[in-house]
Amino acid sequence: MNFSVFNESFYLAHNPDVQAAVNARILSSGLEHFQKFGLAEGRVSVSPFYDEQFYLRKNSDVATAVASGNFHSGLQHFILAGETEGRRASLLFDEQFYLRKNPDVAAAVTSGNLSSGLTHYLQFGQSENRSGTSFNEFAYSGITREIPPNSYNLEKVNPDVEAAVQAGLFGSTLEHYIKFGQFEDRGGGTFNGTTGNDTVVAFGQIDTLYGVDAYIGPELRGTTPTGGQALHLGFGVNEADVLFGGNGEDTFVLGQTLATVFYPDIHSYSVPFYRGNGDADYAWIRNYEIGKDEIVLAGGSWNYDFVQSGDSLNIFLNGENPDLIAKVEGVISVNEIQYKLQFTRGEPFL
Repeated sequence: MNFSVFNESFYLAHNPDVQAAVNARILSSGLEHFQKFGLAEGRVSVSPFYDEQFYLRKNSDVATAVASGNFHSGLQHFILAGETEGRRASLLFDEQFYLRKNPDVAAAVTSGNLSSGLTHYLQFGQSENRSGTSFNEFAYSGITREIPPNSYNLEKVNPDVEAAVQAGLFGSTLEHYIKFGQFEDRGGGTFNGTTGNDTVVAFGQIDTLYGVDAYIGPELRGTTPTGGQALHLGFGVNEADVLFGGNGEDTFVLGQTLATVFYPDIHSYSVPFYRGNGDADYAWIRNYEIGKDEIVLAGGSWNYDFVQSGDSLNIFLNGENPDLIAKVEGVISVNEIQYKLQFTRGEPFL
């Protein structure tokens, strides 16, 4: 049996009788109790990354097996089989996303060196600033910024959240965001995809969605490193991503500005996402709320054509061979969103 999901401090906090037995040296640890008694007793509060009700809702076959007495709990099934089968056990970790995002981990799981992506995340990935879902944990508590701007005085966003996770008060920054952060004035959450086709679902009062991959790299002012770390983005070529906005204010990002050195000058360039494969790569924006949500495009308005297609508005990068960048479901005219379009403006395309 694989007990990698088990969290000692979490188990003791949720089982005070076990804590008392450990304090009295009747048991050496909470894990000893769980392995000898707790699993058979149907105790399921073992980790922030396992949610019994979530697991049973998502796996009706397991729920049936538990109800018929074949398993003491959904957790028993997860430990015996579900983890290695890649079943999702909570909102805090998405096995399939993690493996797509981290091909090195996927290779280790395939070769049998790891039982699952979750095992890697709990043992290594979280401390390496890898995110367990499309919610970017590094962007929520690890990314740095200059305070004030252009000062080289670096400050992490939400350092209190990082400290709370390190102290064991939360299993991850995502847990904090779910319980508190999405309702607080913290600048919102960032959600991103991988280098493949993704469905990215955002939630919270304010959030930002990227269908493309996001990875950690040096923070730059122009081309000069500030000493901090920032998110760097992929280009989305050959990707077809679905971006689901939440009920709050969503920003759908479809391009960026990059700085490049052609000695001795520094030039800034606009980089649209999903450019390069015609109509085959694009972002499908869903649950767009007119008057509330925003779309960010690289370049200026003159670089784009907006064409109605059924109940959607297609956004094309214009030119000799127009290139589909996005489909916005529920919008049929650019007039409905013209005041909610942001452009990086001015810079030529890279």
